[in-house]
Amino acid sequence: MDDVARMIGYQPLPYMKWCWSYITPFVCVGVFLFHVVNYKPLTYNTVYTYPIWGEAVGWALALSSMLCIPLTVLYKLLRCKGSLRERWQHLTTPVWGRHHLEYLAPESEAKLLPAAETKSTLLFESVI
Repeated sequence: MDDVARMIGYQPLPYMKWCWSYITPFVCVGVFLFHVVNYKPLTYNTVYTYPIWGEAVGWALALSSMLCIPLTVLYKLLRCKGSLRERWQHLTTPVWGRHHLEYLAPESEAKLLPAAETKSTLLFESVI
């Protein structure tokens, strides 16, 4: 919410947080499940029914864009060390660089990257 407030110049209504966090994901999952439950084989002109491999290609293309984020989250959760709670906390905590300080809300508790002048090379994995 702080990031959005910095971008648009004012604090959005609390309703927007509920929309982003709960309502929109719930509606999207509901629409997807509705289509899966009411699925019928694809036909052309009520005469020709497409083959199974054609529908499989279509589903693969559709799911390829939808599964990228959940699969990446699962991969990073399995690869990280610690308990499930610690892994989730680590992957969802933002990491701010020195160049982001002008956008960082003063009350935020965020981890900062070390200064660029250090001689040792540190690699930081991006968060989710």
